[in-house]
Amino acid sequence: MWDVIVAGAGPAGSAAAYMLARAGCLTLLADRLAHQGSKIGETLPGAGVRLLRSLGLPAPEIGGPHRSVSAILSSWNSHDLLARYSIRDPYGTAWRLDRDTFDADLRLAATVAGATCEAKSVSELQTRNGRWEVRFSDGTIEHAKWIVDATGRRAALARRLGVNRFRDQRLIAFYGLGRIDPDWQVDRTIMEAVSDGWWYAARLPSGAPIAGFHTHARKAADLRTKPDAWTKELIQTQHVSKFVSPKLFDKPPRALDARGARLADFDGDGWIACGDAAMCFDPISGQGIFSALQSGHAAAKAVIDALDGDTAKLSEYSSRMEDAWAIYRSRAQIVYRSERRWQNAGFWSCER
Repeated sequence: MWDVIVAGAGPAGSAAAYMLARAGCLTLLADRLAHQGSKIGETLPGAGVRLLRSLGLPAPEIGGPHRSVSAILSSWNSHDLLARYSIRDPYGTAWRLDRDTFDADLRLAATVAGATCEAKSVSELQTRNGRWEVRFSDGTIEHAKWIVDATGRRAALARRLGVNRFRDQRLIAFYGLGRIDPDWQVDRTIMEAVSDGWWYAARLPSGAPIAGFHTHARKAADLRTKPDAWTKELIQTQHVSKFVSPKLFDKPPRALDARGARLADFDGDGWIACGDAAMCFDPISGQGIFSALQSGHAAAKAVIDALDGDTAKLSEYSSRMEDAWAIYRSRAQIVYRSERRWQNAGFWSCER
């Protein structure tokens, strides 16, 4: 019998498993660990680095696999690029993450703390005599007092339990991963608003460029049906196309659901959700990984107390998550409304 089964070994799940194991809980961290390729949200803000260090988890360091981000260049409600330098951030420098290494380091930290990590995913779950019976993809069955849903945007466990999930206005991101060019050495992020959405571009720690176009459903349908439409959109940008050459992108982009979403309930009888499973944000927020770490930490603390018979932290957790969602929604609306050049265009006229 496990004290806790954590489903999903991304930043939220690994942070939760680490905290639970360090507190002496018998913890199973389960994830199929299939390679997903480069992920959106590769940047960890300075506040995230501070959180990792405070928890004793591995944090980005100079000379490591991750790369510091010197500045964000933004063309938003302006035809000019405006810079926001990391050195001015009171929490310190942001880092572009090598996600495979970052996630593996967090899983290792959870394992060293005492968690058992197994490469399998949850297939079925039910309660028997007040305990969870969980069937996994490899056919094994495990039992636990608590389960943690850290399965990302799928919210696989919460949805199996019938928990509703609310979503923001539709936002589709088309992300392209380009070829490595040794002559292209950039340590900045660039964002550019255009009439049908906005672009993001950066250089990953591997040296490969990544560029993403975030747009509405009608434009997304057009991009899906025309193989070269994404590249043409990139060429037409004023700044991004100069920052990263469209010629480096010779593979079709991936289409991803990038809208914000949240569960109607963040916890229930014997279960709790954290990270993107609990709530995920529009990439404009730039807080995805930090929020995942923070909620994984808070969810673990709530479960630790609940296992000791004190359920007060569960209510506190839900309240904190509600506050975080309200702040995110307010800030996202402010950012989108601040772009006034195309107020009557389809993308910008939608309420976000």
